[in-house]
Amino acid sequence: MPNGMFNLHDHAKYFSPKGELYACARVLDQTNHIVHDALTIESNSDSGHEYAIQNGLPQVTWRRAYQGVKPSKGSRTVVKEAFGRMSGLSEVDVAVCEKGGKTATIKAESQREQLEAMNQEYAKKFFYGSNQDNEKAFVGFAARYNQLSGAKSSRQVIDNGGTTQKKQHSIYLIGWGRNKIFTFYPKGTQAGIKIYDYSKDGPIDLQDENGGTYPGYKKQMEWLVGLAVQDWRYGARVANIDPEAIAKEAKPKDACVALYDNFIKAVGRIQNPDVVNLVAYTSREVRDLLRTGFLAAGGTPTPTAPIVVQQGKQVSTGLPVYGYHDLVIDGIHIKVEDAIDGTEAVVA
Repeated sequence: MPNGMFNLHDHAKYFSPKGELYACARVLDQTNHIVHDALTIESNSDSGHEYAIQNGLPQVTWRRAYQGVKPSKGSRTVVKEAFGRMSGLSEVDVAVCEKGGKTATIKAESQREQLEAMNQEYAKKFFYGSNQDNEKAFVGFAARYNQLSGAKSSRQVIDNGGTTQKKQHSIYLIGWGRNKIFTFYPKGTQAGIKIYDYSKDGPIDLQDENGGTYPGYKKQMEWLVGLAVQDWRYGARVANIDPEAIAKEAKPKDACVALYDNFIKAVGRIQNPDVVNLVAYTSREVRDLLRTGFLAAGGTPTPTAPIVVQQGKQVSTGLPVYGYHDLVIDGIHIKVEDAIDGTEAVVA
């Protein structure tokens, strides 16, 4: 039996002896806002996305009367971004799926878990994808802002001083916008996850590892997606953040203020925040350190209006409250991203 197939052993972990679905503590689920925030467009090619980057302006001249001017032109470089194809496959034997009449529930639970796995993998590749690691995926954000000097994007990378390899976190600032930073899906396809339900009309023949067949349900999910950083000036990174080292500082609150100062420096490197949706993403540990530094530096939380339910409808009370979960600095939401896992190398 293939290892990835839902079996009777799995069934026993989903349902009680009375046939009731266990309440499941989904401790493997993650918070990855990037999945919902990303601006997504249809690419201009079925094999990627092409765009031009201006790297030279025409030459202009101050002239006198009767003095000629030589023609000039700018220069551009064409870049082609690659996309990746991520797939998930669910197969369930009818002998298992129909046990206790729970076919719909088992199929729904299996699909939910596949989708969560795909969301987590997407978020991980968005930040850490690299052609060197996996040529089938796309190049992630960290790989594009991974030098303190020597690259055009180095201007956008702020060093927070951490020195322990594989122990670093980052704050990633992303200005979502067309012709700026965005994700894309290949021309002629669709955005998001496409679901192929091969057995929507009933069980089909599935194959075991020995070539035998059995009736079952089969569903495949595919996600075609790529990342384009067309204008690197709309992204920034505060790199080399070591929460453990900050906690051991003689004055950890001062280190948190320094982190906040570096965040403000990174915001200042964004070319024009007014033309993009600027969002910051980081780990839970760094979010809390940044909050400490922000408050210690004299910042105040951004008030939000609480939502209450009245007569079955969600309404705002209009009264300002200060929610711990929502950190907003200079109008920029600082969002937790569990894919930023604190195992980054030192950026040099």
